[in-house]
Amino acid sequence: MNLIDGGKDHPVSPLGPVKVAVTVDDLLLFRNIGMAPGHSAGGTARSLMNALAAHRLSGIYQFSNTLKLDDDPDLSEVFDLWVEGGHHVGNHTHHHPSINWLAADAYARDIERSERLIGRYIDAAPRRCFRFCMDMWGDTQCKCDEITNFVADSGYFPIPVSANFHDFRWHAAHTRVVKYGRSDDLAALHDDYVESALRQLRIHAANARAVFGRDVALVWLIHGTPIAGECLERILDAFVAHGVQFVSLDEAMRDRANAEMPPRISPEFIFQIEKWALALGVPVNDRHPGILEEIEKLFPREGEAQIDIVRRMRANIEECFGVEAGAFPLSPDQH
Repeated sequence: MNLIDGGKDHPVSPLGPVKVAVTVDDLLLFRNIGMAPGHSAGGTARSLMNALAAHRLSGIYQFSNTLKLDDDPDLSEVFDLWVEGGHHVGNHTHHHPSINWLAADAYARDIERSERLIGRYIDAAPRRCFRFCMDMWGDTQCKCDEITNFVADSGYFPIPVSANFHDFRWHAAHTRVVKYGRSDDLAALHDDYVESALRQLRIHAANARAVFGRDVALVWLIHGTPIAGECLERILDAFVAHGVQFVSLDEAMRDRANAEMPPRISPEFIFQIEKWALALGVPVNDRHPGILEEIEKLFPREGEAQIDIVRRMRANIEECFGVEAGAFPLSPDQH
């Protein structure tokens, strides 16, 4: 069953404009995860802010893990820059662990550790917002209840992800292309990245229509990677050209699809609409885009593949918490 309505030149939805709230994760990226030459967290933040300004978007929430502040406290300047630009900061834990790997109490302490570092930015926002790492809210009912109660008691509003395009998985390929490729290689990667963002938005919007029988306001995610900084304005241009209406996070969170927790405990690495689909027995398209495998073939180098990044990220968690950071199960719609 093809859930995507029309081709690449058609609107995202046949029902009319689709509301999208932009959010950003991990402006500092992750410990031991480098960037392409000539890039920095501050430079990426500026590029993202310029893209948002081009579309007159303000008050955009970004959720960043704070582990790198342990290594370089001066990186807090990235949060200063973001807030001074009219945007907001939320909590995203300190180490960026999956809650699957930790007890609820350990996860709660990691939220508190991040707040001690960036609480002044969090409290400057209109509401105190929190995003679960990888949008995982607990792999057992007991753990889910315990951590969501902690989040609520701490005065946080949990913010889900309802649309994304696995954009962080482009980071390794982008770094390799910048280091070893030519300018036309980078231009082609940019084109594929923008096209993938639009295609995946169509899929998530179609999934939402399949589940709810209507278009929902989508909370869209992009990460603070250099390629995002280079391409966000083009992505936003493409969204507008294909029927997207940008809205505030507050407006998107008034939609039941985002405001309510889907009635299903999920250990899988899936997002809000897919959780609703599984809870309600609605089949949807949640397969990872095939292009993610293709871009890993670009300028391969030992130690510079996406899997190497994932291994280093998991090694950080294992070292800090003394746990095994295992793989995640697939949901039925990811097979």
